Amino acid sequence: MKKILLGIVVAATLTYLLKPFRFNLLDLVFLLYSLLVFSLQGKRRTASTALFVALPHDLFGTRAMLPFVVGLGSALSTGIATRQKRLKEFLKNYVVFAITVLLVEQFTNSLWKPLTMCLVPFILSSTMDWTKSKEFFREDVLFVASLFGLHTMDKQLNAVLSFLVYALLFLIHNVSINYKVRMKELERFESNYSAFRKKLAAVVQLASSSSQTSSVLESLKKFAEMMSDITSFQYVLISVLNRSLGIVQRVAHYGISEQEFNRLKENPPPIDHVLRLTQERFRISNSYFIPEGTIDLPSQYVATFLNAALDDEPDAWRPDDILIVPIYNPSREMVGYISVDAPRSGKRPRLEDVQILELIADQVYKLLERSELYRDVVIRRSYDSHTLLLTHSAFLGAVEAEVAKADRFALVIMDVDDLSRINQEFGHEVGDLLLEKIADILRTRTRKTDIAARFGGEEFALLLRNVTKSKAIEIVDRLLQEIRRMEAEFHTKVSASAGIAMFPEHGRNSQELVKSATQALQIAKVSGKDRLMVL
Repeated sequence: MKKILLGIVVAATLTYLLKPFRFNLLDLVFLLYSLLVFSLQGKRRTASTALFVALPHDLFGTRAMLPFVVGLGSALSTGIATRQKRLKEFLKNYVVFAITVLLVEQFTNSLWKPLTMCLVPFILSSTMDWTKSKEFFREDVLFVASLFGLHTMDKQLNAVLSFLVYALLFLIHNVSINYKVRMKELERFESNYSAFRKKLAAVVQLASSSSQTSSVLESLKKFAEMMSDITSFQYVLISVLNRSLGIVQRVAHYGISEQEFNRLKENPPPIDHVLRLTQERFRISNSYFIPEGTIDLPSQYVATFLNAALDDEPDAWRPDDILIVPIYNPSREMVGYISVDAPRSGKRPRLEDVQILELIADQVYKLLERSELYRDVVIRRSYDSHTLLLTHSAFLGAVEAEVAKADRFALVIMDVDDLSRINQEFGHEVGDLLLEKIADILRTRTRKTDIAARFGGEEFALLLRNVTKSKAIEIVDRLLQEIRRMEAEFHTKVSASAGIAMFPEHGRNSQELVKSATQALQIAKVSGKDRLMVL
């Protein structure tokens, strides 16, 4: 802010000395030309860019207005994100060319005027932003020399031809700069790719060699450190979903203080917390980026490592931005995730960055599944071997995924009536056969979009997608009728009771929906069985 105030003071002083108050139509034309030149050059503008505007204006426009035209054109050009940056851009160019114009006015020699007009802005601009200017210094020197030669000859050329030559030189300059930038980007890509392959090979080697309980935590910490090194995120946190406890377990980190990591471990969020982060609208590749301000999260479950954005560009990483990279098992069920923060680039993630993280997440799973400490947490059987329906945990995973989509659906808990009596009278083999037959009904008499699961010993569960309450009741009632028809086959009364919960009316997460459906089932049982209930 002090630099801006100083710039304003200097600009005001120079304006008083110049008195540029005669703005005519030609100056307006050059202002539009200035805007075009700076916009075409974009972020690749160099110390000589402004000369392609200033030199033609010096010949045909009002010289005292030249600093204003160059400064305003650069400030209003595309590619500048904030007002503060636009003000800085205006002040820089205005001051540089105001000083140049005042110096030019001191000379009468026809050679010194164009030399001053070319060299002074180039030297001042290069000095003010040397870190950026040095990359293209050689190209700039070549074009400044060309511009000087052209500027000394302008008196012999007509206005249109002179202007066209300046435009042609600018296009050649732009092509030259773009070519050099692309070559450097290619070199950088090849270098980064080679380094990445070596680092990824090290990650794969670590995943293959670390599987013992005693070393798994140490290996996970090394993974976190490698992820930070490869992706340049300063903070990495690895977590697993402990579905038996219904919580998110923090298991390893890098860049986070032990005090902060222990705070996160002592306040494990419920698994539903992750569902809010893994909504379809946040998806990038197979991961999820949640921009700052999109959702509110309890402070005890998250850590904020930044006080301000790393940059003031629109794509800058913000303090409360979140990137979640899921850890999937071979059945594509989410069993954990990796969260990262504060990229050294200062930018929000690109698709390539996310895909690299996903490759590493696959290796993290391989380590987890081989470790004695986390094997039972991350390895989940998807299907019940007896009924060939989804297991309890896999079904809950499907419900969580459906909650994230935010579409209407029904969750049904169904219980076979008097199964213990059937087992006592006819034997457990008959009871098992009955369960298999009911599983067949649920699998074949529901829609392709619906999901059936073995929820417990004699309990089943259904997820009915995109249904109203009346449609859900109709589907479940038809299934209960199919079950009743099995009396003839088993020579005894066969029936089932069901409880229905609707999303989002009866709950906004899997736990609330299961609780509501179970309560409705209990009411159906108490009311006489062989019926369905909705709270």
